[in-house]
Amino acid sequence: MYVIAGRPGVGKSAFSNQLIFDVLDNNKDKKVIVLYWTFEMPDYQQIMRAASNKAQLQFSQLYSVDQQLSAEGLKKYEDAVDSYRKYPIFFCSIPQNMVKIKEINNKVFQKHPEHTIINLYDHSRLILGSEDTELQKLNQVSKTCMWLQARMGSISILLSQLNRNIEQEYRAKQQYQPQLTDLFGGDSIGQDAHVVMMLQRPFDLYGITDAYCGEDPEGLLACHIEKNRDGQLGMIPYEADLSTFNLTERVKK
Repeated sequence: MYVIAGRPGVGKSAFSNQLIFDVLDNNKDKKVIVLYWTFEMPDYQQIMRAASNKAQLQFSQLYSVDQQLSAEGLKKYEDAVDSYRKYPIFFCSIPQNMVKIKEINNKVFQKHPEHTIINLYDHSRLILGSEDTELQKLNQVSKTCMWLQARMGSISILLSQLNRNIEQEYRAKQQYQPQLTDLFGGDSIGQDAHVVMMLQRPFDLYGITDAYCGEDPEGLLACHIEKNRDGQLGMIPYEADLSTFNLTERVKK
């Protein structure tokens, strides 16, 4: 189970979209099926964002009523959208509970037992549940993800919110760098996860201009690896252009 966490507007959906399509692009010779539980925004908007990145057209251009998209730009965008038809990815935009998600995973597994199933949940707090508290619901989400992994080798990518502790005034001295305790429902989600990644945009969200973990904060999307059972901890810096939802890993020269 991989957890991608951050405050609202940090870029969790853009990060996970690029991640999942990169996974599919780099595993064309392998049998992978993605079940994308997109509860925060409709499925077509996820494809629009991905195609905006692929065609390098700003999202504002696609939605603009003030200027017309050129014929060349439209063709480029149409080709980018059409390219996603071949991907083995299936969207569900209607919120579901984990019982239904478990049932659908089982049906897919019975039909394609040789495939690896990847579940992408956007995001955890929008999954339906009958539990008394939200923390109990998140615990059920986490335990079901672990059951799916143990039973059928499914991979879960869970987008999650951070609580508001990170925005307390005393955290400014730490440049609002995220910690595991900032993870909403951290006790259950954090303990069960194999990897916890926390996203931060220090300049865009908090106006930080001093070096952030040794990086120029302007245009930075910092991916903090706060838990990693099989590897190192640390921060991976990305250059983020969220007008086209494009993320590029920064490489030191």
